[in-house]
Amino acid sequence: MTRKGVEKVVGHRSTERHAEPGAATHHSGVGRVMHATDRLRAVFGPADRADPRVPVTHRHDDFEEASEEELATFEVETDSEGHHYGVRKTGAG
Repeated sequence: MTRKGVEKVVGHRSTERHAEPGAATHHSGVGRVMHATDRLRAVFGPADRADPRVPVTHRHDDFEEASEEELATFEVETDSEGHHYGVRKTGAG
């Protein structure tokens, strides 16, 4: 008798194999995603991998500039237990 995810064993030889329980199959959600990404890779090629030794270049657009200005109005404080939190600087508004 076999169940899905269990091997049918006769003596020491396996005569029938099934996927392990929880393994990704074509019918599972993960299996469908993996199948789709495999097909995309076949069509478009592998993902480009940048040289990890090269530093990341950030764009300095208007949103990033506004974020930096907002963050400049905070100071990082540390409490007696070592927790960090931001406190708006006095006079900043």
